[in-house]
Amino acid sequence: MHAESTLLVRPEHLNHHGSLFGGRLLEWLDEQAYIAAIAHLDSRANLVTVGIDNVEFHHQVREGAVLRFRSTVVHVGRTSITVHTTVQVLPRGAKIFEAYVTFVALDAEGDPQQIAPLLLNPFTPSGAEAKKHFRAVESARRRRK
Repeated sequence: MHAESTLLVRPEHLNHHGSLFGGRLLEWLDEQAYIAAIAHLDSRANLVTVGIDNVEFHHQVREGAVLRFRSTVVHVGRTSITVHTTVQVLPRGAKIFEAYVTFVALDAEGDPQQIAPLLLNPFTPSGAEAKKHFRAVESARRRRK
């Protein structure tokens, strides 16, 4: 369950120091993670962002940089779906950012609804990478409560 896209950093994306504005990167992150999540759900799904966890910027990004976003669904809960996204600068691939974005599925009244009936394919994570993501997602969930 992956999604990938690229974006070009233009002058209107920069802060007053001439580097990428962090809020813009978070906006793109939320959008890219949403695309990855919704691609695996029935068209009836209504997702809203609940949290963005593990936000840490590793490098400055300048105008003209091409960013690659790689998003992977890493956890599906009763009413939520979590996506892990890494952002790299192309062509060298230096990782500048990574985070977990958690969405909740809402029904027509705006109440959380079960997500399993909305999944187009079963979600069955496995391996060491899946365990690492599960621990990170569960830790973030506990912090939010």
